[in-house]
Amino acid sequence: MTPTASKHPPSLRVFFATEMWERYGFYVVQSLLALYMALHFKWQDQHIYALVGSFTAMTYLSPIIGGWIADNLLGQKNTIIVGTITLFFSYLSLAFVSSDHALMLVLASIPVGTGLLKPNISSLLGNAYPPDSPQRESGFTIFYMGITTGIILGTTLPSQINIWFGWSVSFASAAFGMVIAFSVFVLGIRRYKIADYHPFEYKHGKLLNAALLIVGLWGASFCVLYFPWLANLAFTGIILLSLAYLITTASRESPKQSRQTIVIGLLCIISVMFWAFYFQMFMSLTLFLSRVVEPTLFGFPFPPPYYIGVQSVGMLIFGFFLSRKHSHLSCEQSGINTGNKFMMAMLFMVMAYTLITFVCRESYGTALLSPLLFIPAYLMISIAELLLSPVGLSAITILASRRKVSTMMGIFFVSLGIGGFLSGKLASLTAINPDNMSMPELKIHYAQTFTQLLCVLVIATIVSWVLNWVIKWMLQRSL
Repeated sequence: MTPTASKHPPSLRVFFATEMWERYGFYVVQSLLALYMALHFKWQDQHIYALVGSFTAMTYLSPIIGGWIADNLLGQKNTIIVGTITLFFSYLSLAFVSSDHALMLVLASIPVGTGLLKPNISSLLGNAYPPDSPQRESGFTIFYMGITTGIILGTTLPSQINIWFGWSVSFASAAFGMVIAFSVFVLGIRRYKIADYHPFEYKHGKLLNAALLIVGLWGASFCVLYFPWLANLAFTGIILLSLAYLITTASRESPKQSRQTIVIGLLCIISVMFWAFYFQMFMSLTLFLSRVVEPTLFGFPFPPPYYIGVQSVGMLIFGFFLSRKHSHLSCEQSGINTGNKFMMAMLFMVMAYTLITFVCRESYGTALLSPLLFIPAYLMISIAELLLSPVGLSAITILASRRKVSTMMGIFFVSLGIGGFLSGKLASLTAINPDNMSMPELKIHYAQTFTQLLCVLVIATIVSWVLNWVIKWMLQRSL
């Protein structure tokens, strides 16, 4: 159903609810994983950061395969359904693991399901709007608020469930979220007659190839999680393959479309640098908060996952204003606007890390720090994410060739994956053995290491400014 110039398509509510419950399930795992390994499995920081970094990376790299499967084999709708079923069994299995090997085997299946679902939900939403719709970016921001609602639930409710019933029930609740996501999507595609980009053609060969790719992705994900040295080679290869794909694609397109494809690549580079610091919320910042910050706020429990919930609440509040009606922009103007917002996202991230670093450097003694000192930084990160992620999703559906939207959406998620992998490397700068350090020593250590992270972030922001200038130069040639 085609929306009018002033209304959003009714299918937006289906994508909103499906992605909300998918994000709930994922963030149950993402927000608890570092704490789960530190407190339950008793892993050391270096091991935790390596695994969480690789897990995060695979979760956001797998959409390139999921997007290709949808474009070439199963279609968007069927691929999403397979993804929801895969995630259901993954989360349900996670509730019962008891060994390191079983943990990694189950964790390896989560990127598979996520990769099948995420790029294709975004692609179907983009397909619901006319190419020149002024409501497109607003629709993606509303869609992102659905994601944020799922994140809020996934970072607050499971922590309380864990206190009451333990880790297993918390992870089982993620499986329940996928039951809701599956039901909403299946009913929604029937009621609103949601269409794929290209009609699905049933062929045994296509189904077999899709099954082989899915099993192969699971095996590759397990190897990356189990062998850290292999992760370095794998992610280097993925970067090179993504660059090669972008260059090859651009070389075969018209001059205008070629410039737009190159702009997608430049936006992805900025995205990599942004997410490398964003994902510290699930690694170094999570363990930092668990060690040196008061676990209560105004007398109520306030564990580390709640800070991510605060960040998500900030996204809902700020997203309400950012989702207001936008004026009509041409493809080139939209690309320039996207580059500017990506640059602003980096600046807000710098402000957040500056505040965190300042608090660390000015704190002394043995007393735990107040959560109120860090909440403003997480709200700054919420603004930064709103300026980059939903805007980037919208830009891909505008800048990419129509026949390659899902694959290009997968490329954008690759930038998140590479950022997640680099985030694990950056987090290792803060790694410690907490059993051998006093509270004053912990504070000094984190003050020094977060200062190092801030310096790297400032350099990355300068590089982003240069890339944004190149984006403007390239797109202005088409105006």
